[in-house]
Amino acid sequence: MRPPPKRLGRQEVWAAAGFLAVPLAYFALFHLLPVAINLWVSLHAGLPLIAPGQPFVGLGNFRRLVDDSVFLASLRTSGLFAAGATGGSVVLGLSLALALNRNLRLRSLLRAIIVFPYMTSMAIITLIFLVIFNPEIGVLNFLLYRLGLPAVPWLTSPTMALVSLIIVSVWWETGFNMVIFLAGLTAIPDEYFEAARIDGAGALAQFRHVLLPLLAPTTFFVVVFSLIHSFQAFTQPFVLTQGGPAYATNLVVYHIYQVAFTHLDLGYASAMALVVFAIVLGATGALFRVWRGAGES
Repeated sequence: MRPPPKRLGRQEVWAAAGFLAVPLAYFALFHLLPVAINLWVSLHAGLPLIAPGQPFVGLGNFRRLVDDSVFLASLRTSGLFAAGATGGSVVLGLSLALALNRNLRLRSLLRAIIVFPYMTSMAIITLIFLVIFNPEIGVLNFLLYRLGLPAVPWLTSPTMALVSLIIVSVWWETGFNMVIFLAGLTAIPDEYFEAARIDGAGALAQFRHVLLPLLAPTTFFVVVFSLIHSFQAFTQPFVLTQGGPAYATNLVVYHIYQVAFTHLDLGYASAMALVVFAIVLGATGALFRVWRGAGES
């Protein structure tokens, strides 16, 4: 029988309230208040934060989204981008963590080199890749030329442009995912693998039936974190492609930026931002339910 919960005294309640006051105030000021302002702006036309007296349109901006083919296409493009960037960085991060979790020479140096891109600004990374992808002086097409292969239009082909953005994101985020997977691997006791080896399990069976289930909470965190990062991607299309060619890399956050600050339709852009927020929140909740269901089964 569980003991009844202990009742806190008045001084303990005031002490707890004092400790929670600062983080709650921070959360309300920098998270809840911007969402509330964004919701208020989305119910108006034009520039309600800049020009007073803008007309109240209610849910009109949200109804416009249903027939906005460019916005719907940007959602699909962001979904493809998120799938490629998340899948690539998670698989590559796990592979590198498994390889560098052994006693290798220069292991610390290799880990530092792989993590270094994540410690660098995304703007700098994309500017470097702008040179790498250059069709005339870029190193990638130079290597293809030396191998006798045709040059690839990395940023000017509608198909390859999105792939190029995924390559940049995977390059940037893989180091962070590797560090998280390394932390998860060190928390798994060796006794589980020794018991599996005694039972005759090979390397593949140990990976499938021991490592992956025990690493599931870490994998869940990495997937959710990478997915949210992917839906927030803005620097890659802004620096490399400006949403082109032919809207092939028009990711949804870049499209919201264009509507808000190029077309000066801040109310409509706020409605788009709220829809994207709801989609990411729903996707995170669905992943959480799948993960909990798999854990209970």
